[in-house]
Amino acid sequence: MKTDVGICPATLLVDAFGAGPDELRAAGAAATAAGFRDASFWTFQLDGFAGSGLRPVVLEAALAWAGDDAAAAAAEAEQYAALAAERSSSLVMAVTMAPTITDVARARRQLGDLARVVAEQGATVCVEFFAWSALNDLRTTWDLVAPIPDVGLVLDTFHWQRQPGGPDWGLLASLPGDRICYVQLADAGATPMADPEAEAMTARLLPGEGVVDFARLFDVLDAIGADPFVATETFNPSVVERLGADAAALAIRDAARSVLE
Repeated sequence: MKTDVGICPATLLVDAFGAGPDELRAAGAAATAAGFRDASFWTFQLDGFAGSGLRPVVLEAALAWAGDDAAAAAAEAEQYAALAAERSSSLVMAVTMAPTITDVARARRQLGDLARVVAEQGATVCVEFFAWSALNDLRTTWDLVAPIPDVGLVLDTFHWQRQPGGPDWGLLASLPGDRICYVQLADAGATPMADPEAEAMTARLLPGEGVVDFARLFDVLDAIGADPFVATETFNPSVVERLGADAAALAIRDAARSVLE
């Protein structure tokens, strides 16, 4: 497993969705001062982080592919292809926030179309799962993407821990390593909160502070030959508010390095 690590700089914001230009500039500066060079960016924040010097390795997140509007899915694919070309990004993340996918065959077809269009610009699509989504675990997500050979998976260690039934070690060990494109580092407490989305956005722990078995996870990823991009995604605005963006970035960096080693 590689020891260099990127960051989702939105995690250095007290208000990740409502931050203004000054907060974005400060978060970007804090990330680079802590030694981060690569990033996973929410696309609506790309311009705000443009002067940070962080490389936009990952663009987050395509949504329309899972829906019923074919025109919207096609337009979004072109949008992400253009962004990947403009920003030299190598990964495009795809998710669905919906609790159900009404037509799985159509969603798979539109996901494949997204992958084909962004591949023309040198980028790969990777799909993330989380507990409140129609794609709520590794099994469901793999069943969706397995027939599409050029689509990979995102393994967010927080969501890996919180998926229904807990970590699926047997399935992970059986996957082709080259389909694990992106690993996001965050930890989880022993007891889940009642609202999984609220916990994911406000109460993640730094890597190594919770119950995620990072050593076993990285052993399995090594065994299957995975070589993913790795970045931190530790949403916990109370930590940023208490420490400030600069100190929070350093704490995140040190925690990530400790579990990667």
